[in-house]
This record gives sequence, C-alpha cells and structure tokens, in this order.
Amino acid sequence: MIEIFGSQVGTGGASQAMGGGNPAQLAHGISVALYNTAFGLIVAIPALIFWRYFRSLVDAYLLTLELASEQFVRHILRLRK
Repeated sequence: MIEIFGSQVGTGGASQAMGGGNPAQLAHGISVALYNTAFGLIVAIPALIFWRYFRSLVDAYLLTLELASEQFVRHILRLRK
C-alpha cells in the first residue's frame, strides 16, 4: 500500500497536482498488495483449520476428564458411607 501511495506523490508540477501519476507504478503497487493478501490467506486458512481441529481435541479430552472426575467423586462418596 505504501508503494501505491508513493506512486501518486511525485516531484511536483501540474500533472501531479491534477492527480496524474505513474500508472505502471500504481499497478505494481496494487499487484504487490494482492500477492501479499493471497499469501496471507494461504497461511491463515490452514492455520485456522488446524487450530479448530486441535481445539476440538482438547474439548473432547476435557469432557472425558470431567465425566471421569464425576464418577470418581461418586465412587469416593459411596466408599465413605
């Protein structure tokens, strides 16, 4: 994005004051921004998939642990009676 804005700022003059700039440099800045977005998505989407997968594993282990602890407490209470 810095390259895009940098392409619009020149040394001055009438063409720069009227919004004229280097279109090739503008297009290059946009293409760099699109490439960065695509590579960011390539990294972020699999990371999110793995994070959700491992989080569901942890949730399943936690549920198993909670159920086992309830059974253990019931067993201890039965032994105390």
